[in-house]
Formats: sequence, C-alpha cells, structure tokens
Amino acid sequence: MARFLDLFDWFISLFGDADRVASPQWLWALLAIPALAALWVRRARRGALRTAVASRRAFPRSWRTWCAWVPGVTCLVAYMCLVIAAARPQLVRGERRMSTEGVAIEMVIDRSASMTAPMMYGGERLTRFEVVKRVFTQFVEGDGGSLRGRAGDMIGLTAFAGYADTICPLVRSHETLVALCERMQPAPPTMPEGGTAIGDGLALAAARLKSAEDDIIRLNRQSDAPPEFTIKSKVIILLTDGEHNRGELLPDQAAELAKDWGIKIYTIGIGGTGGIVYIPGPTRGSRVPIRDWVDEATLSRIAEGTGGVYWNARDAETLRKIYSQLSELEQTTFETVEYTNVEEKYHVYARLGMVYLVLGVLLRWGLLRRGP
Repeated sequence: MARFLDLFDWFISLFGDADRVASPQWLWALLAIPALAALWVRRARRGALRTAVASRRAFPRSWRTWCAWVPGVTCLVAYMCLVIAAARPQLVRGERRMSTEGVAIEMVIDRSASMTAPMMYGGERLTRFEVVKRVFTQFVEGDGGSLRGRAGDMIGLTAFAGYADTICPLVRSHETLVALCERMQPAPPTMPEGGTAIGDGLALAAARLKSAEDDIIRLNRQSDAPPEFTIKSKVIILLTDGEHNRGELLPDQAAELAKDWGIKIYTIGIGGTGGIVYIPGPTRGSRVPIRDWVDEATLSRIAEGTGGVYWNARDAETLRKIYSQLSELEQTTFETVEYTNVEEKYHVYARLGMVYLVLGVLLRWGLLRRGP
C-alpha cells in the first residue's frame, strides 16, 4: 500500500499541489485501470479483425485509423481523475507553535553614583553596578546552574539615577536586551544626573507593563491564530543601594499605581552595611566617601503592598540566590499549540475528469467514429 501511495503522490504532482487524501479507500479503484485498458484493446482488435474480413481487401490507413486509440486513453484518464477526486486530495498548511503563558518583567536598576562602590565577584574586584549587570544577564540567559534563564518571558530594562529612562522596551528576544544592559553605565556624581529617583523609575516601569498588556490583547483580537504569548503575571524587580531623594513621584505613590494595574513589585537592596564606602570622585584619581545605607523600610513596604518580597544582597553570591528564588516564585508555562488549514483540491481533478470524459465521448462517437 505504501508503494501504491507513492505512485499516487507522483501522479497527482503532475496536476497540482496536494499533501494528503481524505478518503484513501477510493484509490483501490485505480487498480482496475489495467483491466479496463486490456478490455478496450481486446475490443479494438476484434473490431479491426471483423472490418478486415468483411472488406476482403486492405484499406489505406487514414489519420482516423492512426488515432483510433485516443478515445480509449482519454476515457481511462477521465476515470483516473474521477477516482482521485473521490479520494479528496487536500492541501494542508499546518503550523506547530509554542504558546507561552509567561511573565512580563521590568527590571529597574539604580545607576546612581553610589553603585560604583566596590564589590567582589568570583574573586574579582568590581563595582556594584558591574556585578548587578552580570547577575542580571545570567538571570535572563541562564548560567547552567541555579539560574535557568527566562526563555519565553517578556523582559524590559529601566534605569534611574536623578531621572528614569527606558534602556530596553519589553522584548521576548533577549539578545538585544543583554547587549543594551552591557553598554549601560552608572551616572557620574554630578548634576543633573545625580540623585536617586526610585519613584520615577517604578512609575515608568509600571507604565511600560500596562502598555505591553494592552498591545498583546489588541494583537490577539486581530489574529485568528492561537496567541504566541499571554501574560501570566506582571512583575517589577527593583534594585537599589540607596534611598529616594529625587524625582516627581514618591516610591509609595508609584507602588500604589502599580498595585492598581495588577503589577507585583520585588525589591532588592544591595549593600547597606551602614558603614562608609568610597566611590570615584569627579576628578581623576579622587575618591568620595558616602554612607552605605539602604532605605529598607520603604523597599519592604512597597514590596509587601503589591504582593512582592524584599531581599537584601550583601554580596554577589547572595544576589545570585535572590534571583534564583525569583525564578521559583515567577515561573513560566510552555504549551505546544498545533493548528492546520485544509484546502480541498478534489474539484481540480473532478473538472479534469469531466473534461476528459466529454472529450472521449465526442471523439468516439464523432470525429473518430468508425463504421456507419
């Protein structure tokens, strides 16, 4: 049967595109073609023999004689096409799509001058800002260990110092996100970028999340295909090493706005030992002492008020563990969705069959008719 179907596939490829047949049992009728052809040849030979005996002499072979086989072949082709039409060839255009019920995440990173304070990472002395960027990249892409990555999630990046700015909009392809994160630099300890506008950073991130959800809903309504991505939850991850002292909105006001929009806020305070740390000064080689203090009360309050959690990261390893816990709290669900679009092709073969059938009848009883 498999070889027979292969032969059938070759035959229908001569007439048009088709991927499958809905009623393959009709294809067995094609096996009758050799018997029909033998029957037609036998009858043709008997007719020719009777004509020769009756005439008692040889008649010159005309073009009608040479074409006497055409009506029979035409009718056989008609029979073949009608059988194929009965089997209902179909053109199938299917697609397998990964549907993700994921998390829309806005990462909000403090890039104020205090983030240039030193921190150890893997035996290397870096700044807090560099450590935060590296661990965030591992959180997004995975590190082969406890951080499995956030494949399928929508992730955006917002940074703030004296004012807030969108570094990368919400995207599902994270290569651009990681590249923009690596290029990000801390603000110099001079005006107008100096300061820590936590409230503005939260408000901008919340607005991005709300806009993204509206865009996804609109796209899903415009398409008949299953949605590739639906938002399971909306999350802001705020990371700072200081306290709010700049901007138009207070952190509590921005948190209230996020709560109204169904956005959960997780907060991370980095450092905050209460001592003094030194950061690079405004001139080459100079250092400026600053107090290492995190407003944990405010960070805890805005996290708990929106259903999130507050953590304090004293070192790089603790920060990695916090991101690992975040991955467990906000998980993504993947589901394979398969849908097909079937186009019937039987009418092509039905029309061909009828054309060949009519042509065969007209030739047999008209132009190529033999005898009186």
